Amino acid sequence: MIKNLVMASTIAGLLAACGGSDVPPAPVAQLFAQTNDTDNAVLVYVRNADGTLSAQSPVKTGGKGTNGVNYFMGNTVGPDALTSNHSVALSDDNRQLFVANAGDNTVSVFTINPAGGLTLLGVSGTGGIRPTSLAWNNGVLYVTHQQGANELGAYRVGADGKLTQLGQYPVLQQDALPTEVSVSPDHQFVIVNGFLRALTPTTPGNTLLAFPINADGGLGQPVNSATVGVGPFGGVFGHGALAKTYFTADAAGTTASAYTLSAGGGFSALGAPVAVNGQKAPCWIVATPDNRFVYVSNGSGTISQFAVDGTGRLSLVNAVAASEPATAAGASSFAADAWISPDGKFLYQDYVGADKIVVYAIGADGALSKRGEQAAGTKSGISLQGLAGI
Repeated sequence: MIKNLVMASTIAGLLAACGGSDVPPAPVAQLFAQTNDTDNAVLVYVRNADGTLSAQSPVKTGGKGTNGVNYFMGNTVGPDALTSNHSVALSDDNRQLFVANAGDNTVSVFTINPAGGLTLLGVSGTGGIRPTSLAWNNGVLYVTHQQGANELGAYRVGADGKLTQLGQYPVLQQDALPTEVSVSPDHQFVIVNGFLRALTPTTPGNTLLAFPINADGGLGQPVNSATVGVGPFGGVFGHGALAKTYFTADAAGTTASAYTLSAGGGFSALGAPVAVNGQKAPCWIVATPDNRFVYVSNGSGTISQFAVDGTGRLSLVNAVAASEPATAAGASSFAADAWISPDGKFLYQDYVGADKIVVYAIGADGALSKRGEQAAGTKSGISLQGLAGI
C-alpha cells in the first residue's frame, strides 16, 4: 500500500513537471490604469509582495483618449477627464482587460498574460458618444456613454476580442452623463448611477437604476430608485453576507450612503447619508473584502475612511485617512479611481491631479500607511484614469 502511494505521488510530480497538471499557474499580481492620452495606452504594473509597484512597459490600446479634455467641465483640460468610475475593467476570471477609449468612441479588449503583461485582441466602436464606464458579466460588456439618447450599451465579447452589440438603452434622460455602470454580485442586475447633467448642472438626478439582465445578456426595463444622498457618483457592493448592500459616494451632497438591493431591483436606504466632513467631491468608493471598511476618494485630494457594521450601515472614522499634496498652488492632487487588493492588505489610489498612483497598506483598524508611489507620466500630466488589478 505504501509502495503504491509513493509511486502515485511520483507520477503526479512527473506529470506536473512536464505540464501534465490541469491546475494553471497562479497569475502574476498586476495593476492596470489608462493614460487617456490621445494615443491611449494601458499602464501596467507588477504588484510586489509588499504592495509596492514595479512599472512595466505601457501597452497601446489602439484607440484614442481625450488627452485630459473634460467634457463635463466644458471641454477644458482638467483632472478626472472622463468623469467616471471603471474606465478600466476586468472579466471575473481575470483573463481579460477592457479599456474605454473616450476620444474615438471605442473599447479595447486585451488578454491578460498569466506571466505578466497584456496582448491586444481587438478594438471596437460602441456606437455611442464618449464611452467612460465598463462592467463585465458572463461574456457581455456593459458600457455607459456621456452623451446620446441611449447612453447604456450591451455587447457580446467574441473570442477575437471584437464587440457585437446586443442593445442600447436610455437611462434617466438624454445626455444624462452617467458616471458608473456595475453588475450586482448575484448577476441579476446592471446598475447605473451618477446623472450629473440630468436636470441642470446644479441639480443632479438623484436616482439609481437597476436593469434586469436577460438570458442573452440584453437588458429589461429598469427599476428606478430615489436616493437619499444628493448626486451619487460612484457605488460599490459589499461582499459575502453584505453582497446585497450598495454603498455610494455622493458628490453633490458631500456624503456617503448605504442601500439594500431587493430581489426585484429596488434600492432601500440604510439610514441617512453620512457627511464626508470638510471634503470636496466625494466621487469614488471601494470596500474591503471583509466588509469592515469603506474608503471614499475625494476631489479635494484626500481619502476618507468609514466603518461598516454588520447590517451595512456606515460611520465616518477619519475624514482624512490619507492625502497627497498638489503639484501646483491652488490646485488639488485629486484622488480619483481606487482599487483594493483581493487579500485586503493594500489600497491603490489614482491621484490624477498629481499624475501618480500611490499604494497604502491597510492596517487592522483600517488606517492607511503609505508604502510607495509610481508616476503615471501622461502627456498632459493630468489625464490618468481608471484602476483595476489582480
